[in-house]
Amino acid sequence: MKKRTAFAGIIILTALILLIWITLRTPEIKAVHRESYFTSVLIENPPLTARGALTWWRENQAMLKAQYHIPQEDCDQVFYLSLWDFADGYKEEEDKDRLCFDDMPAPRNCIDKKWVMTVSRARNGKRIYVQAGTRTWVQSDGGEYISVADDE
Repeated sequence: MKKRTAFAGIIILTALILLIWITLRTPEIKAVHRESYFTSVLIENPPLTARGALTWWRENQAMLKAQYHIPQEDCDQVFYLSLWDFADGYKEEEDKDRLCFDDMPAPRNCIDKKWVMTVSRARNGKRIYVQAGTRTWVQSDGGEYISVADDE
């Protein structure tokens, strides 16, 4: 009986530590790379879920505009903003499929392609789309994000 109680205590303690760790890990912007109306934002500790990514965007879009002047639109109001997991830092391109940035010197100007989310607006469009994981949301006229159903 004591072994079961000890085992249950260890499981509960582990779950509690994991919950605290997940709660306290906040995404941190490490770099922003721009090319025309395409922007790549590199973050550490990205949201773990698609819903978490949408929440991060909603909570941080004003800060991104104020501090980084993104998203940056073209003359037709088109923009693409992608968030990438930057946990492993910059790397050399090597023979791997990595995302490399021309706005910084080689050889360590690439990252592993660990996509988190994309926020975009199409040509002459008024709606903003958010894609994360397998989910897509579209911004309504009232500013709320509505989930787009899969075409299955």
